[in-house]
Amino acid sequence: MTRISLRWGGRGAAVPVTAAVLAVVLASCTSPGAGGSRPGGQELRRALAAWSRFPVSASPRPLVLAGPDVTSPPAGFPSSAAKLAYEDGAITFPAVMPHGPVSASGFRVITAGQAAALFRPGAVTGPQARTRLRVTTVRLGTAMFVTDRGQRRLPAWLFSFAAIHGPAAVLAVAPTQIFPPPAPADVPLPLVDWAFSRAGGRALTVRFTGAAAGHGPCTASYSVQAAESATAVAVAVIEHPIAGGSVACSAVGYSRQVTTRLAEPLGARVVVDVVSRAAVPVTSSHSPG
Repeated sequence: MTRISLRWGGRGAAVPVTAAVLAVVLASCTSPGAGGSRPGGQELRRALAAWSRFPVSASPRPLVLAGPDVTSPPAGFPSSAAKLAYEDGAITFPAVMPHGPVSASGFRVITAGQAAALFRPGAVTGPQARTRLRVTTVRLGTAMFVTDRGQRRLPAWLFSFAAIHGPAAVLAVAPTQIFPPPAPADVPLPLVDWAFSRAGGRALTVRFTGAAAGHGPCTASYSVQAAESATAVAVAVIEHPIAGGSVACSAVGYSRQVTTRLAEPLGARVVVDVVSRAAVPVTSSHSPG
């Protein structure tokens, strides 16, 4: 049986916004009256159902990625041509790849050749790259990846490129130790981007981008709905615009957060954004890192 709980949010700082989130912010600013749309129980149940097969009791708990399994070179690319070649997978790899160990840091690992295959995009649109990047070295190391339990340092194959500072990192953990996420909803990005768990796992604070806090036009308060199952907690942000008539607002989003109390401690369950059905990174501190 699911439980719906509501609680008011607080103030936040201004941050850049994506087009998807900005549409929500502008809609609230130009609409008269209060209220805000509320996801129905059906959407919450669908989000929980999407994660119903998560092995919450498994030991060790499988990895749940909340970010990409390939990270680009940290210093970026020296030219737009190099960036396009990287995004297109126009990469020349060494003829002989290192084999590496069977396991590292308690995880079974894939081979360097399997990691190299992850650079190749499934379907490239637009102009094709006219240059190719050359991989100079390949070695097994570690890198930071975003999981549903925050950032973790995990085994990674590190690919260094000629004329590019810093390597790209490919998660080296074998697929058998990673829980495959369900098919995402047809939305560009999740609304909730991070959560903080405290009070023994019963209090859950979620962070998102929204309108400014206050009592005038272009402001809003927020609450959160939380639906729980044995394997997941689905969270949905509810906006309550401040009545102010039809007002044109600036295209600025603000970092906001709101807290709800769960019926049961979070434990090993996955926190899921109801909009995208994607896993939300959860930490035990106020820092997402």
